[in-house]
Amino acid sequence: MIEHWKRIVYLISAIQVGAGITIIGVISFIPLFLGDIGVSDQGEAAFWAGLISGITPLMICFTAPYWTTKANQWGPRKPMMVLLAMLSLSVGLSSLATSPVQLFLLRMVQGFVGGFVPIGLAIITMIVPEKHVAWGMGLYQASMVMGVVFGPLIGGLAADLLGYRAPFLVFSALAFMCFLGVAFLMPNIQHKHKIDRGTSQLSLIKYFLSIPKVRLLVFMQFLCNFGITGIGPILPLYIKHYMDVDEAFVATIVGIVIFLAGLFSALASLSIGRLTKRMGMPQILVSATIGVGVFFIMQYLMPNIWGLGAFRALAGFAMGFIMPTANTLISQNVPVERRSIVFGVVSSVSILGNVAGPFCSGLIAKEFGYAAVFWLTAFAFFISAYMIHSRFSKSQDVTEF
Repeated sequence: MIEHWKRIVYLISAIQVGAGITIIGVISFIPLFLGDIGVSDQGEAAFWAGLISGITPLMICFTAPYWTTKANQWGPRKPMMVLLAMLSLSVGLSSLATSPVQLFLLRMVQGFVGGFVPIGLAIITMIVPEKHVAWGMGLYQASMVMGVVFGPLIGGLAADLLGYRAPFLVFSALAFMCFLGVAFLMPNIQHKHKIDRGTSQLSLIKYFLSIPKVRLLVFMQFLCNFGITGIGPILPLYIKHYMDVDEAFVATIVGIVIFLAGLFSALASLSIGRLTKRMGMPQILVSATIGVGVFFIMQYLMPNIWGLGAFRALAGFAMGFIMPTANTLISQNVPVERRSIVFGVVSSVSILGNVAGPFCSGLIAKEFGYAAVFWLTAFAFFISAYMIHSRFSKSQDVTEF
């Protein structure tokens, strides 16, 4: 086991916060920025916002297995440096966009170089002692959430104070700082179990999805990603047109709402180790997904921004229990020699939920109104809870942290 493994976990978690802020931070003002570059119709703005938000995870879903495989072959340091350098450049160029198409193409590039999350998960399974993997997963999940927390808040504040182009430059500089962190602080660690260079990504996907519990957990993550990301592109427009708020500060308000949800989610992720001493992981997954569904319905029923923000925070709290639990179960249900690549491979399936969520929410909002988005999001979580309950209620081997 690698010495000073905790320092490496803290390092990759800090880098994940910065990279997450860079990718997610623009969500709070993209629908508003579209108005500045010529998109005036509300429905068209919602549609473009969903498309631009969805293309990034779509590209990640195709490229994450490739970058994870390269990390397995070369060690994670070199691929992470390439990813962060290209991310910094593409985000900086977004500040020069003059049309939705240009912004769409640059967000596509950001997705192509956005495969650092599964690399970080693989590092945890590789260097962290078995009894501390849950702690590592919880901390890393919290760092992913913190990107969601601070990204929209920083982006919203920068957009309201400096204009809609300035945040791109701020995030570009942040990504470059993350690049420097990897270059100077990350040791050149190597995987013990390297996959055959001739192994195809499709064969790996088929292998992992042939494991029943892994297949179910990945599909659950797909549904959760679909639900949680679907609201993002329409939230600024929903608050602007249906809540009694000052339109000059919509981006900041959106950032605060997302900040609260992410903060509560991070707190849940950090406390999951203690909770699993009292409940089995399948019970946690079922309870949390039902809770998220209920809280999304309550968000729509709220008549003011205070109620919406409160139930958004509660939804985030419940969501914080789901992903680290699912990731730990996935790692425990694959052979040790395959753990370093499992997250990159299965993420290509689960991340499709991030693609379908924003795209479908924009389209549904355009055709059927905002209410349908909230109800369908809740329905996705209820379906996920039912599937977990049905599968794990037949199994008596409940794994604990």
